[in-house]
Amino acid sequence: MGTEIQLSRLIAVLKNANVHNMRDIAITRVTNDSRLAEQGALFVATKGSRTDGHSFIGAALKRGVEAIVTEGHVPVCDVTHVVVEDSTKALAELASEFYGNPSRELRLFGVTGTNGKTSTAHLLKSICEVSSWGRIGVVGTIGHGVGEEFETSVHTTPEPVTLHRLFAEMKTKGCGGVVMEVSSHAIRQQRVWGVDFEMGMLTNITRDHLDFHPTFEDYVSAKREFCYSLVSKDRKKKDGVLVYSKDNDHSREIGEGFSGRKIATSTEEQADVCATDVRATLQSTRFVLRVKGEEPVEVNLKLLGSFSVSNAVLAAGGAHVLGIGVDGIKAGLEAVARVPGRFEAIGGGSRPLVIVDYSHTPDSLERTLLFCRVLQPKRLITVFGCGGDRDRGKRPLMGEIAQRISHICFVTSDNPRSEDPLKIIDDILSGLERKRSGLFVEIDRREAIRAAVRAARVGDVVAICGKGHEDYQIIGTTRYHFDDREEAEKALDEWRVD
Repeated sequence: MGTEIQLSRLIAVLKNANVHNMRDIAITRVTNDSRLAEQGALFVATKGSRTDGHSFIGAALKRGVEAIVTEGHVPVCDVTHVVVEDSTKALAELASEFYGNPSRELRLFGVTGTNGKTSTAHLLKSICEVSSWGRIGVVGTIGHGVGEEFETSVHTTPEPVTLHRLFAEMKTKGCGGVVMEVSSHAIRQQRVWGVDFEMGMLTNITRDHLDFHPTFEDYVSAKREFCYSLVSKDRKKKDGVLVYSKDNDHSREIGEGFSGRKIATSTEEQADVCATDVRATLQSTRFVLRVKGEEPVEVNLKLLGSFSVSNAVLAAGGAHVLGIGVDGIKAGLEAVARVPGRFEAIGGGSRPLVIVDYSHTPDSLERTLLFCRVLQPKRLITVFGCGGDRDRGKRPLMGEIAQRISHICFVTSDNPRSEDPLKIIDDILSGLERKRSGLFVEIDRREAIRAAVRAARVGDVVAICGKGHEDYQIIGTTRYHFDDREEAEKALDEWRVD
């Protein structure tokens, strides 16, 4: 698949490129990673947030590369040298061409926003498949794949070479469409440059990724950029449709400013697609789905949490755009039993109930814990931390939220990465009242989970927040196996009433 292409044909997609020392060799790989460079590879020097690929041109040449793409002239001998204005965009265009431009033959649906992307993507996938659309590929936070074949991924939205390879594989496997999450990093780093989405979906926008974006306004701008690209003059396909939630100020503002066809969704007011009569319990989440022009239908969603309804109506809005009726939407929504790491319930009955959730932003943590309180537990015990090398400003905010809503808090490590875990915890504690009872610090996440479950009684809820589906913990530069769900099961097995 895309195993060999002549260099002349490949670089023909680059506009305003200056080519030096042209030799029309066969290209067997496109990469911006010098470690993957080899004879037959085209090395594209891109500028990242931490490193500049131009610094690794020498390393790529030593590995046998005979053609490079750069921004500006650099001293290179005896290889074909292509100079472009923006090598990041060039990488996306070259990757697409190398794999046969698969995205042009796929129906692509992009989901962006701060929270709810993964659940929305899986709900839309289910609706499409139940409605006899055939196979639908998924690309996102918990991985990528088709049907039961699913692989974990490093990035929510893969870098261009991986992304277009996935598109090609999904096309080969008979997918008619792909629903994928589009992160703000991917938007700013041009990972989806040249990918024409038939539909964009905007969940909500709250504080996140301020370690990457210089300001919150820049973060919002990235989301706006993706949505407005649906009607860009650079598109090769006809204009796309935007489906957006009215229940968030920033997503509403972007949706109302969108110039193309759009569908508004809501759980709070009338909209093109909305939910009313929401009844959320630990067994199910029921609501009445109202789609403009169709009869209302009651949906019995297996996903837990009233916030799941927001994701469900957004997915329903997307399905409505695709011409799927309310019966198909209902069947598809009800077919989803779980989304890994999204409000997963473990235990209960004669043991404490444990909830494992990916909530790792102030907004998502607050919504998760507030719903836990709606369940009217005797006590809510929360275990959480914050990731290292990420937005420090959200740490005290999350600390304040956890203490305000919970009866007992265990502050612990998340993925500390290169930061000192104790310094991360100190940042969290700066937002709490340290002398208030019910506050515990346990740097070891495994021990924190065990201690929280050990402290719980029947009728209590233990919320383990932050990592959700992740089956690893990153300490320093090493990734260790660690799964909150596994640790919760072990702790519950050890649990007993004193």
